[in-house]
Amino acid sequence: MKSFSHLGCHLPDYRSIMHAQSDFYIGEKLIPCSKIVIAEQTHSDLIHVCTVDDSGAGFGDHPQISVADGMITHIPNQYLLIRTADCTPVLFLDRKNRAVGAVHSGREGTRKNIAGKAVKLMQDQYGCQPQDLTVHIGAGVCADHYKVSNSIWDEFNDSMVQNGVKPLFNSECHIDIRLCIFQQLILAGIPYRNIEQEFICTHESPRHFSFRRDGSRNRQINLVGIEYD
Repeated sequence: MKSFSHLGCHLPDYRSIMHAQSDFYIGEKLIPCSKIVIAEQTHSDLIHVCTVDDSGAGFGDHPQISVADGMITHIPNQYLLIRTADCTPVLFLDRKNRAVGAVHSGREGTRKNIAGKAVKLMQDQYGCQPQDLTVHIGAGVCADHYKVSNSIWDEFNDSMVQNGVKPLFNSECHIDIRLCIFQQLILAGIPYRNIEQEFICTHESPRHFSFRRDGSRNRQINLVGIEYD
């Protein structure tokens, strides 16, 4: 088994893909839209277990997977697509058990521990062991550019502390999503050496879309899938 993963930037972009409704390239790799699965992404902690019938969800008259912000699959040549602008994409690969996952972990998804729940669901569904998972954390808004209200800051940090995570504490109500996701993965049993990160702030990077920077309605795409030799 081999796998394919892609943490996106501004090309290829989500809106262009949706407008064209056709296969597209990432580098020299052709991605068939009939094999992609797209979730609705409602800032939930719901993770969908994909079936063969889910291939193509989000294209044509095949609706996106309702409500969910994460997906897992063990189906060959099925690609899970997560779209992000400031929220953080997290991709999971288990080559031993031939399974992958992808989650959209923004403030609410992180507060609800969607990344940790993805690890547990892959274990329950496919027998994945945390030590066999490789996890990729993509670009997202950094703490310097993520200031929130006092009430949101309190709610987020209270949730983190209750679940054993040590969030960023400061007097200016900044949230460090990446720090919290990393700790959630460690608590889920992922060895730190298995966690690979793109230390890119979408707000600062001209190669990434950012809602907080310019109100962008476009998104970068992030993909993961299983491929057999």
